[in-house]
Amino acid sequence: MWFDAHCHLGWFSDPVAVARDAAKRDLGLLAVTVTPDEFLALRGRLAAKKNVHLAAGLHPWWVRDASDADALCALVGDLRLVGEIGLDAAPRRAGTWDAQLAAFERTCRACAETSEPGAPKVLSVHAVRAAATALDVLERTGAAARCRCVLHWFSGTSEELWRAVRLGCRISLGERALSTRRGREYARVVPAEALLVETDLPGAPGDTGGAALLEGSLAGATAGVAHARGIEEAAARELLARNAVALLAP
Repeated sequence: MWFDAHCHLGWFSDPVAVARDAAKRDLGLLAVTVTPDEFLALRGRLAAKKNVHLAAGLHPWWVRDASDADALCALVGDLRLVGEIGLDAAPRRAGTWDAQLAAFERTCRACAETSEPGAPKVLSVHAVRAAATALDVLERTGAAARCRCVLHWFSGTSEELWRAVRLGCRISLGERALSTRRGREYARVVPAEALLVETDLPGAPGDTGGAALLEGSLAGATAGVAHARGIEEAAARELLARNAVALLAP
Protein backbone atom coordinates (compact mmCIF):
# COMPACT_ATOMS: atom_id res chain seq x y z
CA MET A 1 0.00 0.00 0.00
CA TRP A 2 1.19 3.49 -0.84
CA PHE A 3 0.77 6.04 1.94
CA ASP A 4 0.92 9.80 1.49
CA ALA A 5 1.90 11.30 4.85
CA HIS A 6 0.91 14.83 3.83
CA CYS A 7 -1.46 15.87 1.04
CA HIS A 8 -4.09 18.56 0.52
CA LEU A 9 -7.02 16.43 -0.59
CA GLY A 10 -9.43 19.31 -0.05
CA TRP A 11 -7.67 21.34 -2.74
CA PHE A 12 -8.70 19.00 -5.52
CA SER A 13 -11.82 20.08 -7.40
CA ASP A 14 -13.54 16.82 -6.36
CA PRO A 15 -11.98 15.42 -3.16
CA VAL A 16 -14.46 12.54 -2.93
CA ALA A 17 -13.68 11.31 -6.43
CA VAL A 18 -9.95 11.54 -5.74
CA ALA A 19 -10.38 9.60 -2.49
CA ARG A 20 -12.38 6.93 -4.31
CA ASP A 21 -9.75 6.59 -7.03
CA ALA A 22 -6.99 6.53 -4.42
CA ALA A 23 -8.68 3.56 -2.73
CA LYS A 24 -8.72 1.68 -6.03
CA ARG A 25 -4.97 2.32 -6.29
CA ASP A 26 -4.38 1.01 -2.74
CA LEU A 27 -3.34 4.50 -1.70
CA GLY A 28 -3.80 5.78 1.86
CA LEU A 29 -3.84 9.49 2.57
CA LEU A 30 -3.10 11.65 5.59
CA ALA A 31 -5.14 14.58 4.33
CA VAL A 32 -4.22 17.80 6.10
CA THR A 33 -6.30 20.96 6.15
CA VAL A 34 -5.25 24.59 6.44
CA THR A 35 -8.13 25.89 8.56
CA PRO A 36 -10.71 24.36 10.90
CA ASP A 37 -13.42 25.45 8.45
CA GLU A 38 -11.81 23.38 5.68
CA PHE A 39 -11.73 20.37 7.99
CA LEU A 40 -15.39 20.76 8.95
CA ALA A 41 -16.41 21.14 5.31
CA LEU A 42 -14.64 17.90 4.37
CA ARG A 43 -15.35 15.74 7.40
CA GLY A 44 -18.83 14.59 6.45
CA ARG A 45 -18.02 14.16 2.78
CA LEU A 46 -15.02 11.92 3.47
CA ALA A 47 -16.21 10.06 6.55
CA ALA A 48 -16.93 6.86 4.61
CA LYS A 49 -13.54 6.80 2.86
CA LYS A 50 -11.53 4.35 4.95
CA ASN A 51 -8.28 5.12 3.11
CA VAL A 52 -8.49 8.82 4.06
CA HIS A 53 -7.26 10.01 7.44
CA LEU A 54 -8.45 13.61 7.73
CA ALA A 55 -6.62 16.02 10.02
CA ALA A 56 -7.83 19.36 11.38
CA GLY A 57 -5.31 22.11 10.87
CA LEU A 58 -4.33 25.75 11.05
CA HIS A 59 -1.53 26.39 8.57
CA PRO A 60 0.77 29.25 9.64
CA TRP A 61 0.02 31.11 6.39
CA TRP A 62 -3.60 31.38 7.53
CA VAL A 63 -2.77 32.79 10.99
CA ARG A 64 -3.27 36.52 11.52
CA ASP A 65 -3.99 36.61 15.24
CA ALA A 66 -3.48 34.28 18.19
CA SER A 67 -7.25 33.95 18.48
CA ASP A 68 -7.25 32.13 15.13
CA ALA A 69 -6.35 29.04 17.15
CA ASP A 70 -9.61 29.16 19.13
CA ALA A 71 -11.61 27.08 16.67
CA LEU A 72 -8.91 24.44 16.26
CA CYS A 73 -8.31 24.11 20.00
CA ALA A 74 -12.05 23.59 20.45
CA LEU A 75 -11.87 20.63 18.06
CA VAL A 76 -8.66 18.83 18.99
CA GLY A 77 -9.92 17.21 22.17
CA ASP A 78 -12.16 14.93 20.13
CA LEU A 79 -9.70 14.33 17.28
CA ARG A 80 -6.66 12.15 16.84
CA LEU A 81 -5.21 13.77 13.70
CA VAL A 82 -4.08 17.40 13.70
CA GLY A 83 -2.38 19.22 10.84
CA GLU A 84 -1.17 21.17 9.08
CA ILE A 85 0.07 23.30 11.96
CA GLY A 86 3.40 24.97 12.60
CA LEU A 87 5.61 27.96 11.97
CA ASP A 88 6.95 29.80 8.93
CA ALA A 89 9.76 32.31 9.35
CA ALA A 90 10.16 33.16 5.67
CA PRO A 91 10.60 36.95 5.26
CA ARG A 92 7.19 37.43 3.66
CA ARG A 93 5.56 35.93 6.78
CA ALA A 94 7.47 38.13 9.24
CA GLY A 95 4.46 40.25 10.15
CA THR A 96 2.56 37.28 11.56
CA TRP A 97 5.37 35.55 13.47
CA ASP A 98 4.15 36.40 16.98
CA ALA A 99 0.61 35.29 16.13
CA GLN A 100 1.91 32.09 14.52
CA LEU A 101 3.99 31.25 17.57
CA ALA A 102 1.14 31.89 20.00
CA ALA A 103 -1.31 29.85 17.90
CA PHE A 104 1.10 26.95 17.45
CA GLU A 105 1.94 26.84 21.15
CA ARG A 106 -1.74 26.87 22.14
CA THR A 107 -2.53 24.11 19.66
CA CYS A 108 0.38 21.91 20.73
CA ARG A 109 -0.51 22.33 24.38
CA ALA A 110 -4.14 21.42 23.71
CA CYS A 111 -3.01 18.35 21.76
CA ALA A 112 -0.62 17.23 24.49
CA GLU A 113 -3.24 17.66 27.20
CA THR A 114 -5.85 15.59 25.33
CA SER A 115 -3.63 12.93 23.72
CA GLU A 116 -4.39 9.42 24.93
CA PRO A 117 -1.48 7.07 25.75
CA GLY A 118 -3.27 4.21 24.00
CA ALA A 119 -3.85 6.22 20.83
CA PRO A 120 -1.53 9.25 20.72
CA LYS A 121 -2.49 12.18 18.55
CA VAL A 122 -0.68 12.53 15.22
CA LEU A 123 0.55 16.03 14.42
CA SER A 124 1.70 17.11 10.94
CA VAL A 125 4.05 20.04 11.46
CA HIS A 126 5.19 22.75 9.03
CA ALA A 127 8.50 24.36 10.06
CA VAL A 128 10.05 26.63 7.42
CA ARG A 129 13.20 28.37 8.67
CA ALA A 130 11.82 27.62 12.11
CA ALA A 131 12.73 24.03 12.97
CA ALA A 132 14.50 24.90 16.22
CA THR A 133 11.62 27.03 17.48
CA ALA A 134 9.05 24.43 16.42
CA LEU A 135 10.99 21.76 18.33
CA ASP A 136 11.19 24.07 21.34
CA VAL A 137 7.40 24.36 21.32
CA LEU A 138 6.83 20.63 20.83
CA GLU A 139 9.14 19.89 23.73
CA ARG A 140 7.91 22.66 26.03
CA THR A 141 4.23 21.83 25.62
CA GLY A 142 4.70 18.08 26.01
CA ALA A 143 3.48 17.39 22.46
CA ALA A 144 6.76 15.75 21.47
CA ALA A 145 6.44 13.25 24.32
CA ARG A 146 2.69 12.65 24.23
CA CYS A 147 1.92 12.84 20.51
CA ARG A 148 3.37 11.39 17.31
CA CYS A 149 4.85 14.40 15.57
CA VAL A 150 5.66 14.36 11.85
CA LEU A 151 7.94 17.12 10.55
CA HIS A 152 6.60 17.60 7.06
CA TRP A 153 9.10 18.42 4.27
CA PHE A 154 11.86 18.78 6.86
CA SER A 155 14.48 21.29 5.72
CA GLY A 156 16.26 22.24 8.94
CA THR A 157 19.91 21.76 9.80
CA SER A 158 21.57 18.44 10.54
CA GLU A 159 21.70 19.38 14.23
CA GLU A 160 17.96 20.09 14.18
CA LEU A 161 17.32 16.80 12.40
CA TRP A 162 19.04 14.79 15.10
CA ARG A 163 17.32 16.76 17.84
CA ALA A 164 13.97 15.94 16.20
CA VAL A 165 14.91 12.25 16.03
CA ARG A 166 15.90 12.25 19.70
CA LEU A 167 12.52 13.76 20.55
CA GLY A 168 10.81 10.92 18.70
CA CYS A 169 9.63 12.91 15.68
CA ARG A 170 9.05 11.33 12.29
CA ILE A 171 10.55 12.92 9.16
CA SER A 172 8.44 13.16 6.02
CA LEU A 173 10.06 13.81 2.63
CA GLY A 174 8.64 14.16 -0.86
CA GLU A 175 9.94 14.33 -4.40
CA ARG A 176 10.91 17.98 -4.14
CA ALA A 177 12.81 17.48 -0.90
CA LEU A 178 14.56 14.44 -2.36
CA SER A 179 15.64 16.44 -5.39
CA THR A 180 18.04 18.36 -3.11
CA ARG A 181 21.35 17.17 -1.73
CA ARG A 182 20.18 17.88 1.82
CA GLY A 183 16.95 15.93 1.36
CA ARG A 184 18.76 12.91 -0.05
CA GLU A 185 21.27 12.96 2.81
CA TYR A 186 18.49 13.13 5.37
CA ALA A 187 16.73 10.21 3.68
CA ARG A 188 19.98 8.27 3.92
CA VAL A 189 20.78 8.90 7.59
CA VAL A 190 17.46 9.22 9.39
CA PRO A 191 16.57 6.08 11.38
CA ALA A 192 14.57 3.78 9.13
CA GLU A 193 11.58 3.65 11.47
CA ALA A 194 11.26 7.47 11.48
CA LEU A 195 10.98 7.93 7.72
CA LEU A 196 7.80 8.70 5.76
CA VAL A 197 7.05 9.97 2.27
CA GLU A 198 4.58 12.60 1.16
CA THR A 199 3.40 14.58 -1.85
CA ASP A 200 2.28 17.94 -0.38
CA LEU A 201 -0.02 18.04 -3.42
CA PRO A 202 -1.85 19.63 -5.02
CA GLY A 203 0.13 22.86 -4.93
CA ALA A 204 -2.90 25.14 -4.82
CA PRO A 205 -6.69 24.90 -4.56
CA GLY A 206 -8.37 23.76 -7.76
CA ASP A 207 -5.39 21.84 -9.13
CA THR A 208 -6.24 18.73 -11.10
CA GLY A 209 -4.46 15.44 -11.60
CA GLY A 210 -6.27 13.37 -9.01
CA ALA A 211 -5.02 10.20 -7.40
CA ALA A 212 -2.72 9.46 -10.35
CA LEU A 213 -0.81 12.64 -9.49
CA LEU A 214 -0.40 11.52 -5.89
CA GLU A 215 0.58 7.97 -6.82
CA GLY A 216 3.19 9.17 -9.31
CA SER A 217 4.72 11.55 -6.81
CA LEU A 218 4.84 8.87 -4.12
CA ALA A 219 6.48 6.45 -6.53
CA GLY A 220 9.13 9.07 -7.27
CA ALA A 221 9.69 9.76 -3.58
CA THR A 222 9.95 6.05 -2.81
CA ALA A 223 12.51 5.62 -5.58
CA GLY A 224 14.44 8.54 -4.11
CA VAL A 225 14.44 6.96 -0.66
CA ALA A 226 15.59 3.63 -2.12
CA HIS A 227 18.45 5.30 -3.97
CA ALA A 228 19.51 7.36 -0.95
CA ARG A 229 19.55 4.33 1.35
CA GLY A 230 21.02 1.93 -1.19
CA ILE A 231 18.13 -0.52 -1.08
CA GLU A 232 15.69 -1.96 -3.61
CA GLU A 233 12.54 0.01 -4.34
CA ALA A 234 10.39 -2.91 -3.15
CA ALA A 235 12.22 -2.86 0.20
CA ALA A 236 11.77 0.91 0.48
CA ARG A 237 8.07 0.62 -0.26
CA GLU A 238 7.68 -2.10 2.38
CA LEU A 239 9.59 -0.02 4.93
CA LEU A 240 7.49 3.09 4.27
CA ALA A 241 4.23 1.15 4.42
CA ARG A 242 5.27 -0.39 7.74
CA ASN A 243 6.10 3.07 9.10
CA ALA A 244 2.72 4.41 8.00
CA VAL A 245 0.95 1.59 9.83
CA ALA A 246 2.99 2.33 12.96
CA LEU A 247 2.16 6.05 12.72
CA LEU A 248 -1.57 5.45 12.73
CA ALA A 249 -1.72 2.38 14.96
CA PRO A 250 -3.28 2.66 18.45
